[in-house]
Amino acid sequence: MADDNREPVMLPPGEGGRFHVPGPYVIKLAGEQTAGSLAVLESTFPPGQGAPLHRHRGHDETFHVVSGRFRFQCGDRVAEEGPGGFFHVPRTYPHAFTSVGDEPSTILVMLTPAGFERFFIEAARLSASGRPDRIAMQSILAKYDQELL
Repeated sequence: MADDNREPVMLPPGEGGRFHVPGPYVIKLAGEQTAGSLAVLESTFPPGQGAPLHRHRGHDETFHVVSGRFRFQCGDRVAEEGPGGFFHVPRTYPHAFTSVGDEPSTILVMLTPAGFERFFIEAARLSASGRPDRIAMQSILAKYDQELL
């Protein structure tokens, strides 16, 4: 059954809302487009970069490796995967990921429910003129229930 308030989304590679947090994130699908059920982001990280150990209480995260290699940590478990690698992190689990190898690595991130994608929009505004103010960034992290560990 079609929802009259939503439209299909079809994007060519590389297209979507771009935000630099300082890593580049492309919002492929926002919560406004899914009635809040799902958001999808794509990001490419140079070797050695990714997300530090953190957790969320308000959403689950699912990761799919598009290219390159990533090392994932979820709780005490660590795995390294290349293209096609898949990881699902239920809310509250501490997790981190890092691009490994010699080439940049691309990952697709699905957020359920949606909403956390707005963190990247606000954080990008803080980062626009260089390194963001630490107190302001901590405020945004708290607003979107992201706890750095």
